[in-house]
Amino acid sequence: MDAENNTDQVNRALDQVKQIRRLRSDRQLALMLDLEKQNVAAWRSKGEVPANRAVQLELITKNKVTWKMLCPRLLQETLELIER
Repeated sequence: MDAENNTDQVNRALDQVKQIRRLRSDRQLALMLDLEKQNVAAWRSKGEVPANRAVQLELITKNKVTWKMLCPRLLQETLELIER
């Protein structure tokens, strides 16, 4: 999966988190996680959420948004390790 697809996937997943939690903005999402809005903006830009935050979001959404959706690069690296 390329970086552009990762970015799209992560952005859709973050939007889904906001929808599930009835949040109107990335700022509200950041506040819910006790972060600055810039953190969420960086995740969107990089196409990857830090693993610890991804697990929090998975729990917050009751597994509707998973760490695999939020950490596509980590998932790919893990699958490659398993295949060796």
